[in-house]
Amino acid sequence: MDRIGAITALALLLGSCNMLGPEHSVPETESAKKYKIHSASYASRMSKDWWREFGDSQLDSLMADLGKGNFDLRAAEGRRNQAYAALGIDRTKLYPEVLSGASITRSRNSENSNGGSGGPMSTYYNEYNVSMALGYELDLWGRVRRIVEAGNANATAAEISVDLVRLSLQAQLANNYFAMRFLDSEAEVLQQTLKTRKESLKLANDLFKAGKSGELDVARAEAELASAQALLVSLQGPRANLENAIAILVGKNASNFKIAQEGIHRNAPSLSAGVPAELLGRRPDVFVAERKLAASSAEIGIKEAGFYPKFLLIGTGGFSAIHSSNFLKYSSSEFAIGPDIQLPLLQGMRRKSDLALAKAQHEEALANYQQTVLGAFADVENALATRQAAINEITAQKESVAASEKALKLSDARYREGVSSYLEFIDSQRELLNAQRNEVQARGRSFAATVQLMQALGGGFSK
Repeated sequence: MDRIGAITALALLLGSCNMLGPEHSVPETESAKKYKIHSASYASRMSKDWWREFGDSQLDSLMADLGKGNFDLRAAEGRRNQAYAALGIDRTKLYPEVLSGASITRSRNSENSNGGSGGPMSTYYNEYNVSMALGYELDLWGRVRRIVEAGNANATAAEISVDLVRLSLQAQLANNYFAMRFLDSEAEVLQQTLKTRKESLKLANDLFKAGKSGELDVARAEAELASAQALLVSLQGPRANLENAIAILVGKNASNFKIAQEGIHRNAPSLSAGVPAELLGRRPDVFVAERKLAASSAEIGIKEAGFYPKFLLIGTGGFSAIHSSNFLKYSSSEFAIGPDIQLPLLQGMRRKSDLALAKAQHEEALANYQQTVLGAFADVENALATRQAAINEITAQKESVAASEKALKLSDARYREGVSSYLEFIDSQRELLNAQRNEVQARGRSFAATVQLMQALGGGFSK
């Protein structure tokens, strides 16, 4: 028993040794005091339900369906569960592996051998065995602990990847939804244009019948009406594609999925980007890249440990007897215990290559992390610039709509009085339609840029 205690103490002592390989730390990155586009002071962290800022109950319902039915999200959750299962396997290496067994056998020896009836053993006999085996790697170089460290980093990366996939899918859904809704808004503009052009066609017919205009004006009015109808029909295909894309995102069969037409007549919600120093703590992709970097760092320690001997503690014990009455007696006991040393002989080139590969993978992970950080800041800057440009365009387009409405009113009066031609009246109609559609499209871009900004800011992610 003293020997067993000494060996156990040695195992604990060796297991407490320092680990080989570099200790991971989050790399320093270049930051900035503020973004290029001015933003109001940040009041509070964005909610995980960031899309509710748009105040659209239909979108809220679709987001709930996405959370329950999207298969890409389920796949990400499956990868997370796999990573944690693999981590559980890795953690078992920290503890002794214990196996046990028991058997009862009935045997017969040959009567014509030393084991037969003329020998020392009976021809027929029973044998009773119970055994236990123990194996434990003494983690002298930290190989096992580095394996667990890498597994933990990979599992955390897989968990955060679920948040990353969810945010990406939510942004796709919001973008598709608003793109569809602004097509509906354009359709509403065109439907109103159709009504106006039908009235213009009636006016042209009336003036022609009264002898105040030529048949050419009627033909032009008919052409403009047909053109507006064609523009309205041209929106049906893109809208159907967006509706089907939404069906896939929420896990529904596109053939059974329908969203009623309804335009958007409001502006995008206001939003603050905060300051750059807050950004890295909000981005799930940055966290994923950092955890992958940590895993690659641990892999270097695993490969460095491969240059050194592996120490294992092996132990077996149990009872064995041919008579059940003697089975549990001390005289039937048996055991063996001792160290097992595995030396990596004639493997120098392979070990060096393994280590070189691990270091190269770490360099790649470091570059990926730094690129992800730079991309995070660029994403916010791009979204802020796009959003501000869209807001400025909306203001300009509203002025254009107002001016076009005034011009149309004047040209309508001039045409009715016979002062100007129908061509001038048609040009005014076209200019108003273009201005109205441009204003709708600019508002659509402002919504898309707001979604882009919310995604760039991490969508309320926190870890």
